[in-house]
Parts: sequence; structure tokens; C-alpha cells
Amino acid sequence: MHHVDTGTIAVRHRRLQRLENFIDVAYALLFVNFVLYLPSGEDMAWTKLEFGLLSLLLEHSEEVFRLFIAVGLTLVQWNLTHKLLGPVEQSNNAHTALVLLQQVVVCFYLYFAISDPKLVSISSTAGQSICLALSGFIGLAGWQYARKRGFANASLTRKEKDNVFKTATTEPIVALLTIGLAFIGPVVWSMGWLVIPLILVVIHKKIGKK
Repeated sequence: MHHVDTGTIAVRHRRLQRLENFIDVAYALLFVNFVLYLPSGEDMAWTKLEFGLLSLLLEHSEEVFRLFIAVGLTLVQWNLTHKLLGPVEQSNNAHTALVLLQQVVVCFYLYFAISDPKLVSISSTAGQSICLALSGFIGLAGWQYARKRGFANASLTRKEKDNVFKTATTEPIVALLTIGLAFIGPVVWSMGWLVIPLILVVIHKKIGKK
């Protein structure tokens, strides 16, 4: 660990706290933005439908399903960010830049997701996968940098630090694998986000037993 005075450590600790607060607010805004893409019912036309708002949602079930996937993936990225920041106790300029870059890439994912809610273009599905894969790998780079600089919790063993990296690789690997599925079709691509994680869990369990 690099030798630094207590004042510098305190500054880096406060920087990390502000960074975590910023990330939480940024993700909160992303979730609010997703809600805006639910079927509009402001014209009250849904009152004439048989089941009211439920009929409106069923009528746009495909878009709602896509939105559900998008919200789920964004939640996964939020969880990944905290998984990698949780064991970290300090942050400097370089580490902060990596975390913010990760967030910027997630915003580009949102751009692809909301610009083509019906997934009519391969570029949008592939773009979403690429962004989420890139975001995950940037997050892993941030964790490795923090660990190398001695920013990780000192109470963690080497094995526990290795496990942080290992458990955080699932998300970007899944995203990477779905890039190929984007060229097959939007349905296969969407199902890939649900099926591939299950397959990886089974593989990890078998490897763990061996």
C-alpha cells in the first residue's frame, strides 16, 4: 500500500462518499426516465377500454416487456457498481474517472434502449449489449485499480478481494455473449438476458463442486 498521511486518506474517503451519492442520484434519474416511456394515458382514452389501464398495458405489452428488460438491466448495473464500490474505502482522481466513465457508458445504453423500444434495428440491440459489456469491464478495471492502490478495505483477505472480481465478471460476460444474439433477432436477444445468467450459474456450481 502506498504511504499517505491521514489527511489525504480523509479527503479520499470523502471523495468516495460523494461519488457513491452521485451514482445513486444518477441511477434514480435513469429509473424516472424509464417511467416516462410507459404507455401514455393522459388523454383518458383508456376509460373506454374493457379493462381500463390494464387493457392499455396489454395493448402495448411488447413495449412494456422491453421496458421491463431495460429496467432490469439498469438495476443489474446499479448493483454491479455498488458491488465494486462496496469494498472500496478511498477514491482518487483516476478511480473517480473510471467510475464516472462507467456511468457515462450506462447512459449510452439508455440512449439505445429508449431510441428503439421495439428493437427494430440490430444496431440498437447490439449497441445495448456493447455498452453494458463495456460498462462492466470498466467497473472491473476500477476495482483492480483501487485494489492495487490500496483503496480496498484492509480487513479483506486476498481471497475475498479475488472473489469480488470473480463475482463481478458475470454481468459483463453475459452482456458480451448477447452481442451475437442481437444478430439473430430481438426475441432471442431479449431471452438471452434471462437464460444466459442461469446457464452461467449452473456452470459455476459445477466448477465449484469440482
